[in-house]
Amino acid sequence: MPAITDGTTLSSGGRINEDASQFWTRPELAQSPNLTQDASGQSGPLTSVPESEPEQTFVSAARRALAAYRPSSLNVLRVSQLDAELLDAELTTVVKEQFLAIFSLFKPTLKEKYEPEFTALLQYLMCHLSIYSMGASYGLQLQNLKYRNEARHSGRLEVSAIDAPLSKWQKMAHALLYVGGRWGWIRVNRHATTHEWSAHPERDWRNRVWTYLQKAETVFRALSLVNFLVFLYNGRYRSLLDRLLRMRLVYTRREMARQVSFEFMNRQLVWHAFTEFLLFLVPLVNVERIKNTVIRAFSGPVTVDLPDHICAICHAKDAPKPVVHAPYRTNCGHIYCYYCIK
Repeated sequence: MPAITDGTTLSSGGRINEDASQFWTRPELAQSPNLTQDASGQSGPLTSVPESEPEQTFVSAARRALAAYRPSSLNVLRVSQLDAELLDAELTTVVKEQFLAIFSLFKPTLKEKYEPEFTALLQYLMCHLSIYSMGASYGLQLQNLKYRNEARHSGRLEVSAIDAPLSKWQKMAHALLYVGGRWGWIRVNRHATTHEWSAHPERDWRNRVWTYLQKAETVFRALSLVNFLVFLYNGRYRSLLDRLLRMRLVYTRREMARQVSFEFMNRQLVWHAFTEFLLFLVPLVNVERIKNTVIRAFSGPVTVDLPDHICAICHAKDAPKPVVHAPYRTNCGHIYCYYCIK
């Protein structure tokens, strides 16, 4: 019986049949005719070489196993996708603050009036320079992630090593919904709130539009929650817009290490806890008393004539206010607090 090693078979002549090993990595060959190699090294049907009974049994078993074979799925770390979203949000906030600072010397109403337009312009520029040109935002690049056209990776092509880039209509739809949709929603809500559409009668069209806007926002939040739960389950489509446009996040380089490093987070937590502890401890410490103690320890005993309005006993006890209260003159002629001398 020929030897079997790592999913390969030996032909009746003892040569390794390399094409048969592809049964384990290419299930579509299960329905194709068996291949072998002749003496010249060219592939040909196995019918040209008589098979022994053990070989036929093995090939039949391999075909039955491959018929039920399911390709492995591509799993992407959920925490990497969420971290990339947070990084993009922080970057957008920083750029927006720096950009709006340009209009600090203009009229205050100018920035407030056109803030939605400024935000939409910045979002489009950032998406155009990152997602639409390179297939990944700046936060995704830091997490070794990128977008791909999932519509081209259905079935066994899910784990393909070559990722299909985003199509033009996906980029246009993303810009229209992500940038234009947010701008339009903010503008409509601001206009409806400013003109108090909700205060109009129920039969008025403005009140109805306001009601529909509130219902639409509720439905969108509910769908976003459902999408997030599904994302936590299978790790696909971080947002509702990504699911609608079939834009999936995958690894840019799959051979890189994917361990999540918590070193920076641990350092931040330690410093945050230490800062809170100091803020709690400092008010409990009498800094003035510690200062006087240190000064006396290094300066030694000093004889000083205190003013008449200072009680020597209170001063010796490091009282916060050693001023004489209820003065009382002793037989020696000095003035003390009545409560201290008694």
